[in-house]
Amino acid sequence: MNAKAQEREGSADAAEPRGGKSAAIVAAAKQLFLAQGYMATSMDAVAREAPVSKRTLYNHFPSKEALFTAVVTDAYAPFTKPHDACQGVCDPREALRAYVQRMRSHWGHPDVMPLLRLIVAEGATAPGLMDSYLAAGKGPAIIELTRIFEYVEDPLGMPAETRALQFLGMIKEGLFWPGVLGIPSGREPETVIEQAISRILGARS
Repeated sequence: MNAKAQEREGSADAAEPRGGKSAAIVAAAKQLFLAQGYMATSMDAVAREAPVSKRTLYNHFPSKEALFTAVVTDAYAPFTKPHDACQGVCDPREALRAYVQRMRSHWGHPDVMPLLRLIVAEGATAPGLMDSYLAAGKGPAIIELTRIFEYVEDPLGMPAETRALQFLGMIKEGLFWPGVLGIPSGREPETVIEQAISRILGARS
């Protein structure tokens, strides 16, 4: 592409609303990451798929790591958007049930499991993938779950975040990991959920 063509392309990019370009870039990147993997996806390929100029791509996302973080943020947005599960007086059991149901709906989104499998598969060679997942996905989700446990005193004095992680571990062991691995759970989801709630809350709430 000659200089004049590049200038025309850049001018066209600049005329687009920034949010529209960002969304197009993230959608293109997600498609490529899931189709061919993180390491095999180049920024050049994302620019072609979007389609935008390389200058526009780097104006929005200065690195592939930043772009992957945006992909994770986009995938997790319906789940991690603010939810006030406890307004005034909190019913922890109902709040936990609602949280798990939203989490299960999140797992059912067609992009989420493939994205998580990608992070597991390439995380060892690209540690930034796990950083993105923790910062933009799991981290915000844990913050909300922790807020629920802040309404429940623990006789052992364990912090709310510790109890949130324990609860999440029980749910994931019974429902999440079988889905990631593509194997049947063998357990009724509602039974897993209620047993986890009873175990973490006991008869106190």
